[in-house]
Amino acid sequence: MAILFNFIGYTLSCVPYSIICPCVNALGAVFMVLPSRRREILLLNLSYAFPGLSKQDKLVMARESASRMIEMGLFSIMNYFLCVEKKRHAISYSADAESQLKELRECGKPVIVLLPHVCLFEAIAVSTFFRPQHGRKLGAIYRPHRNANIDKQIKMSRESTGLVTFSRKSGILNAKSFLKEGNWLIVLFDQNAGDRGVLDFFLNRMVSYTSLPDLLCKATGAIPVFAMPKRIGFFKSEIKLSMLPSDSINGVTAEAHQKLEQAIHQDPNGLPEWLWSHGKWKIHSRVESRYRMLVKRKHVIKDKKIERVTNFFVRLPNWLGDVVMAIPVLIAIRKGRPDVRFTLVCKSEYIGLLSKFDLGEDYLALPKRGFRYFFDFRKLLIFKPDNYLLFTNSVRGDLEAFLSGSRQRFGLNLPNRLRPLLSHTFDLAIFAKERLKKMHQTELWEQMAMHFGLKEIISKEPIYLNDIIRRDIKIGIVPGSSNSPKKRWTPENWVSLINQLSSIKKDLVFHLYGTNQDAKITSIISSHLVSSSVYDHAGKTELSELAEELASCSLVIGNDTGSIHLANMVGTPVVVLFGPTSSARTSPFFNPRKLLIESPNSEDINSLTPETVYQKTISFI
Repeated sequence: MAILFNFIGYTLSCVPYSIICPCVNALGAVFMVLPSRRREILLLNLSYAFPGLSKQDKLVMARESASRMIEMGLFSIMNYFLCVEKKRHAISYSADAESQLKELRECGKPVIVLLPHVCLFEAIAVSTFFRPQHGRKLGAIYRPHRNANIDKQIKMSRESTGLVTFSRKSGILNAKSFLKEGNWLIVLFDQNAGDRGVLDFFLNRMVSYTSLPDLLCKATGAIPVFAMPKRIGFFKSEIKLSMLPSDSINGVTAEAHQKLEQAIHQDPNGLPEWLWSHGKWKIHSRVESRYRMLVKRKHVIKDKKIERVTNFFVRLPNWLGDVVMAIPVLIAIRKGRPDVRFTLVCKSEYIGLLSKFDLGEDYLALPKRGFRYFFDFRKLLIFKPDNYLLFTNSVRGDLEAFLSGSRQRFGLNLPNRLRPLLSHTFDLAIFAKERLKKMHQTELWEQMAMHFGLKEIISKEPIYLNDIIRRDIKIGIVPGSSNSPKKRWTPENWVSLINQLSSIKKDLVFHLYGTNQDAKITSIISSHLVSSSVYDHAGKTELSELAEELASCSLVIGNDTGSIHLANMVGTPVVVLFGPTSSARTSPFFNPRKLLIESPNSEDINSLTPETVYQKTISFI
């Protein structure tokens, strides 16, 4: 590899620039045609930085940036073999830059040069003029290449010019001592320090950068300088220097980012020599910390508005009760990642309800079931999410996540069920079977979110609706259950219970709620009661309207079904009848008063008598 690397570098160094330049531009165009991860990153970064840019303008800018990336690569492998004359012409200095360099040399203090990742950043290293002189040296901190042979060759090329190199992995302490001796040190700063870096905003998006330049300045008293090798031709740049305030409250790296942002805005082409094909806004991407935002030096972003621009998808369950039980976890994740724009993927009938409570920024309604389902779903996806969280456990949901193109697809790993289409799962095998049987569904999802980094506390506080007045005489009844007939108490039992409740308070009114499927049950109940005291709403309310109805009740009584969970979420006291389902697993989660009544025979909810429910309900009221 090293021999091939040297051969290519030497051969190209003998070729006139007039031939290499058009070849580089052609390779840039080819790069933009062939699909690749780096091409994807390039286009995504340009979309982030210039949201109003047209597709055509973005492609033009992308091709130029791709060419500059290739130019950088060629310069890195060729500069060792370039003649002195070519090296000298690789970089030029304005009178102002020469004057600033002279002042820095004469002051005798150590200097930290913050250098952005532009295509000709190596030109500073090969320039014999960019040196502290007077017996002092120029050094640089670099990130080792993954290929050891290529790394060795690049290191040799850099050191051949007299540059002292320090590995970012192991040479930081040596770099500190190097500065204390009065030398100069180049730090190539970027925006990809991960969740261990300092958070700030760059081009209106949150980034994470290293605090190393700030630490070195503080420890050595070095003068911070921003250096920009502005490309003015092929293998040719002009150096521009800017002194950075060492006493800035935000730090020298933040100041350097502001300088770089100004350079990008001032360039009509968006500074294509800055390497847009590298990860720039890749923060908090580690699986184990995906759902929290770690902030170092909080004062940096204290007074800045955090915009939700990073895209996460959340696939919600198919049943209303499960959706409501997932909401506390969703709220906590949203609180933990205030920089994320959440798209909620769900049945169309849930969108009005979810938007009423501001639980997402965007909503994606699942298409109708059928042969074209996944084709139609794929057409709905206009971008690739950074993360896809599933509250579902089905193959259908897993395939949806896979089709989204997201590289991170999170979900539960259930016993005896494989989920190969997910990238990462939370394995329930860590819990004993007996504990799993008693673990509430919301807690289970909370454990999953914590596995992926959630630190926020799950709140049990209800979500009250504004301007809804609770009526003391209004009792809600939920006699149906869409997903299981076994959870339904008979209409005769409901009629008996309502009559008994009416006998103690004559002015009570009862409102029956349910879906279109429950309408048959509610009509039987209402036909056996005094019409003036019973109102049948089954199938007549959208979910957002149902939430308001339930919020206006003083009490809601029903089977273990979605409407009961919704009533509990909006703060209404509930009485819940349990038959084949477990109150430990699926009881209403939120704090408002609730009475859980288990049937004597867990397999038969109708083993509960109206008299038993009446007595318990009266004592609860």
